[in-house]
Amino acid sequence: MQYIDLHTHTHYSDGTSTVENSLRTAEELGLSLFSVADHNTVNAHEEIIEKREMFSGKILPATELNALIYGNVIDVLGYGIDLPKMKEIISKTYLNYRDKQVAEAKIDTLGVLGAGAVLDDAFVRDMLEDPDKRFDTYHKNCRPIILAEMRKYPENARFFSSREEFETIDQNTFARYYIYNINSPLYCDQSPLFPTLKGVIDIIHSCGGLAFLAHALVYTKDLIDNIDNVISEGLDGLECYYGTFNAEQREFLCGKCREHGIYMSGGSDFHGLDMRPENLMGLSCGVKIPRSLISDWEDRVADKFI
Repeated sequence: MQYIDLHTHTHYSDGTSTVENSLRTAEELGLSLFSVADHNTVNAHEEIIEKREMFSGKILPATELNALIYGNVIDVLGYGIDLPKMKEIISKTYLNYRDKQVAEAKIDTLGVLGAGAVLDDAFVRDMLEDPDKRFDTYHKNCRPIILAEMRKYPENARFFSSREEFETIDQNTFARYYIYNINSPLYCDQSPLFPTLKGVIDIIHSCGGLAFLAHALVYTKDLIDNIDNVISEGLDGLECYYGTFNAEQREFLCGKCREHGIYMSGGSDFHGLDMRPENLMGLSCGVKIPRSLISDWEDRVADKFI
């Protein structure tokens, strides 16, 4: 049996793993097919090609692009893409990683402030004028910074479902269910930063790739309930095996793929052991990801293998 991981990240976007570490780990795990799918960039692939000998399996070029649908920010994995063409399109469509973090810091700070959240004046000034002052401790991500600042003021608990959630919610859930959720009082419109889902699918297709919705069950309930409509935007498949998805969740997504006649894929969403220790490379909730999962579409991208 051969195993794969088609969803990992490096420090070229928001991961902490180096390319060397990722290739070495994939080799130690005995993966036969592997992808780095950094957010809104393919820059890691230049180093991947330079250090190709570190991994004995096949490497499938990939990226993970932010997209908007129903006001939500979602992630779309592009596989088998033409790397030079994708790099050119990304440079014209997306901000680079640091500039995106700065733009998000301004959008989100103004958004939660406009909703009535209590924030320190100096904090607001820094986030609007020089967010690097606040970024150093948080890997240049504004969501944990804003969340930590909100927690200084107990009255901000009113924006959350409970005081316990206010005190314990992690940054990813905060982003998905509050910042990106159009039904949340803390919703912050990200449309200045990202194209629509249909636009992202068109980008991936124009680069000769296949478009898969990443981690479909991490989004808001409204979005999950509308997954059939999301699929109808033109997606080629769903990421059915994911780092934290259990057997029931995997089967639900595989069922959706069979229902719609689209492809299945799988990946861990590995970011580095010090960042998301629950998302271990090569695993979906402790289960290895079989290469047979992609047997219906592997031949379509085999000529793009590195």
